[in-house]
Amino acid sequence: MLNFRKRIILSVSLLFIAAGQAVGRQADSVAVILERDLEQATENLDPDDPDSDPESFLVYLQELAANPVNINRARMDDLLLIPGMNFRYASAIITYRNDHAPFESIEDLTEVPGLDGTVFRSMLPYLTIGSRREQRRDLYFNKRFWLNDPKSEFISRYRTVIQKQDGYIRPDSLGGFTGSPVHYYQRFRFATSKLSLNVTQEKDPGEKLSGIRSFDYTSWHVAVQKTGMLQRVVIGDYSLSFGQGLLFWTGGSFGKSRDVVRSVSKNERGIRPYGSAGEASGFRGIAFTLGNRFQLTGFYSHRKRTATERDSLTIRFPVTSGYHRTLNEQHRKNNVSQTTAGGRLRYQSDIAHAGVTGYINTFSRFVEPGDLPYQRHRFSGRKLSGFSADGGILLRNVYFFAEGAVTSQGGTGLIAGAEKSLGPSTDAVLLYRRYDPALQTLFGGSFAEQSSYPSNEHGFYTGVSHSFGTLLKIRAYADIFRFPAPRFLTSRPTSGTDYLFQIEVNPHRKLHFYLLARSKTRESEFSSSDPFGREIKVPGNQSRQSIRIQAEWSPFNFIRTRTRIEQMNAETPEGTVSRGILFFQDLRLIPDPRVKLDLRVTLFRTEDYESRVYQFENDLLYVMSNTMLYGNGIRYYALLQVKTFSRLDLYAKLSTTVYSDRTEISSGNLRIPGNRRSDAGIQVRFRI
Repeated sequence: MLNFRKRIILSVSLLFIAAGQAVGRQADSVAVILERDLEQATENLDPDDPDSDPESFLVYLQELAANPVNINRARMDDLLLIPGMNFRYASAIITYRNDHAPFESIEDLTEVPGLDGTVFRSMLPYLTIGSRREQRRDLYFNKRFWLNDPKSEFISRYRTVIQKQDGYIRPDSLGGFTGSPVHYYQRFRFATSKLSLNVTQEKDPGEKLSGIRSFDYTSWHVAVQKTGMLQRVVIGDYSLSFGQGLLFWTGGSFGKSRDVVRSVSKNERGIRPYGSAGEASGFRGIAFTLGNRFQLTGFYSHRKRTATERDSLTIRFPVTSGYHRTLNEQHRKNNVSQTTAGGRLRYQSDIAHAGVTGYINTFSRFVEPGDLPYQRHRFSGRKLSGFSADGGILLRNVYFFAEGAVTSQGGTGLIAGAEKSLGPSTDAVLLYRRYDPALQTLFGGSFAEQSSYPSNEHGFYTGVSHSFGTLLKIRAYADIFRFPAPRFLTSRPTSGTDYLFQIEVNPHRKLHFYLLARSKTRESEFSSSDPFGREIKVPGNQSRQSIRIQAEWSPFNFIRTRTRIEQMNAETPEGTVSRGILFFQDLRLIPDPRVKLDLRVTLFRTEDYESRVYQFENDLLYVMSNTMLYGNGIRYYALLQVKTFSRLDLYAKLSTTVYSDRTEISSGNLRIPGNRRSDAGIQVRFRI
């Protein structure tokens, strides 16, 4: 333990010495806010969860920051796209804009009643007052109407693990990978205020690539938006996000996070052109939305999916990984078709909204759910239909929202909540959810404890946030939930609790501290023996408690340092207790407005996998990193961003994890002999 503490002290000292020697001009405050939003959204995600799709949400946030919302022209739906925005704030902005002159600067938003400085600063990366050209009246038959504010970008990204993994040594005939270890991604996008054209291509590590037409995954779309009554039409790949997400919410979103109030209710995105590399999250076909206050949406999608085959007629539910690296994976590629068609009617005013949604989904082969207890209520068959109704209304100072859904195999779901301002410095939210075990939405993503589709869960959540001026802010939530049917690794109904408490202190505009404590407990089971020696399942509690302290300091405009220490205590259902600790030290240097360098050293020690720890990392553009660490070791990374010219951006990242308690890393095709794993990535973005 003494050596571990000495390494922490040494790491802090080295990075602070480096900080004192840096030179430069200014910090990127907007990027810092975006970084915090991304960390809050991802720190609770499990990177190994096949149902999570963090990349889509990362792309959504970063593209929104690159194409901010014009507050002088935005409709209610446009304002609700902004992270941190809620129905009360959006309604207040529109009312103020209608009753007063247009906003002359972004800072004018602080004059809107109920929109305090803290909320304003959190939204800053996603807002603009628009250019002079945007303020001129557009004409449909003027090419400037279609080509106003054109933006083009080409991205090429290369990433790889430096050490040799077993899958690249093992022959194809024995289950080895058929392609190179390079993860390659490229994207071309052209967009104006009315048009969007996109092609995204990706090759995962281990997949073959012989030419421009042989990428394992290609996503594309052509979209037109905001042309009178036509709100949007997309041909190609798109995402759907309606209501509170019971039936449709693809593309990622906030869930439970440190933003305990504003992340709970969902702000509808509707149809969005899809440009990420998540292979199972989007739809492919055509979708449109017509109308203003009353809107009609229709969509049709037909796409190929990959599934494990039971026999020539039946399959398991399609997988979401998107990997086609081995001969066996390639044999299953695109072995089932999925067709989805449906529509939505929606009404929107400045204080209320309501909508109804329905769809029919058909697989080309019969889907069998599996034989384990937790799979009993999963989708079975070829066809599934669903219907939902949702709405929200702002009454005085309270925003009420709800959605109910039913699917053709008998499942029902309900989510309802209320968000209220209890004063100029206090906000609170209450949420109730009830998802039957038989609720099979296929595309849902509503608020839930489990990260998979909303099903088999009842729960009650409450969150409160209170500010003491700009100096102190307290946030807390409590979530009590129950699983009425078996879930993974259980054979009976279970329940659990999740609590979070955070104190933020801002003694100076350049100094920020927070303390975060979280405790989550779930009922689970473990194997034991009865008096006759027979194996039985015994109930027990599985829990994780963590406490984190973090300090962020910007002594000069060109330097930012960040220090975190976090301890994790874990208990298995058998009663075994283990502990983990993580320490990291960040240094951000901006020696020139065109150059940004992020450095981090992380020390970690966990007694087992149950006490594992996580850290959000900055990475290449549109790359999500929520790194899991367990065992004993040290991790370093360096991320360099350079704007060489006005149109060319370069990114490079090198990371290394060295373990002191093992002689091999991972297993199977991903096994690395030795105790070191190093990852390298480089990316080029060219903008026109």
